[in-house]
Amino acid sequence: MTAGLDFGGLMNASALLFSAFGLALVFLARDIDDWPKGLSVAILSSAAVLSALELLDHAVADTGVSPTLLLVLRNVEVVTAALPGLLMFAYFLYCCGEDYKKSAVMRIQVALTCTLVAAEFLAQLTGEISSAPGAETRLGPWIVLFLALSFATTVVCLVALFRRWKKLSGVQRVMFLIMFLLSFFATDSIVIVFLEFLLSSDLVRHYLAQKEEAAQQQARIAVLQMRPHFIHNTLTSIYYLCAKDPGKAQQAILNFSRYLQNNFDAIAEEGAVPFTEELEHAKAYLAVEQACHEGQLLVELDTPVTFFRIPPLTLQPIVENAVKHGLDPDSEPLRIAITTRDTGPGVEIAVADTGPGFTPPDEGQGFALENIRGRLKAQCDGTLAIEAPEEGGTKATIFIPWKQPIES
Repeated sequence: MTAGLDFGGLMNASALLFSAFGLALVFLARDIDDWPKGLSVAILSSAAVLSALELLDHAVADTGVSPTLLLVLRNVEVVTAALPGLLMFAYFLYCCGEDYKKSAVMRIQVALTCTLVAAEFLAQLTGEISSAPGAETRLGPWIVLFLALSFATTVVCLVALFRRWKKLSGVQRVMFLIMFLLSFFATDSIVIVFLEFLLSSDLVRHYLAQKEEAAQQQARIAVLQMRPHFIHNTLTSIYYLCAKDPGKAQQAILNFSRYLQNNFDAIAEEGAVPFTEELEHAKAYLAVEQACHEGQLLVELDTPVTFFRIPPLTLQPIVENAVKHGLDPDSEPLRIAITTRDTGPGVEIAVADTGPGFTPPDEGQGFALENIRGRLKAQCDGTLAIEAPEEGGTKATIFIPWKQPIES
């Protein structure tokens, strides 16, 4: 009996810790959209209260405490024990895309659970379940009703799960199936620990999925950040080139068309793209700028390593940033060098310019750089570093580890 109490106490302590961990996760990830924070807090808080009550029960059961006080404590436990499971069923319906407040099956579960609590409460009062330490449960009508209702609630849960099977992810199906089965066969403390694990893991999964979606959304926003002045200046330059040098004007139109097409194509991209595509995008942009600023922009390419993937609109915005902040008609021509090299652990892409050097970014530029850093980290565990070399200018370095699949 002591070993059982020890195990029970350990499980309840674990459940209490899991509750605290889960609540911390909910509040740390408070920026998650489309997440039932109130429901999650209610589940974890009720689980924490139940675990604390059962720990108290274990602590005082063998101390000679008044049987009446112990009976009151256990009846409070009975009421509290019903809440986490009922709230978790509401969470299950939420995961299926249903409004649990209007669900008929939710109302059935509430009715069954309330009746089950009443049956267990009456079993306590009639002595079928004794509060005396070491006493065994005596079979009686309320115990039979309690077991029948426990079985009924499990059946309702399983039927509801299989009817909504296709609405859940593979992991959610397995987790809810195990939890619903445990609710009938396992002790409250084991069910609570698993329930908290399910909720916490689903929260982490949802959080990571939303961060990935946010990174993808930022990529789409970046695609649409084609600055109006750049388009206006390009079209104006092409207009004057048409009279001055029709051949160059035709090539400028072709390059500008290529640049725009690459931006539009990036909207449809869901993940990383071959580096060659991003390099062509940057080259098309640079060709347009060279046509607009004849003799003022010199480009060097040294890219022997190209068989890897990179988030869309990663290289081109860095190159554009170098042109925007480095090109000065009253100074020496701006030189931009784009290089790639295999470092062993990964590939390094560098964009170096001979401009005035690195300065703290303004708000718009800072957002663009953080956008690139976020997408690099989310999509290929990459990094972006910007430095001012001793010889002058600015150097932006992207590092991408080789753990990603190589694009052939």
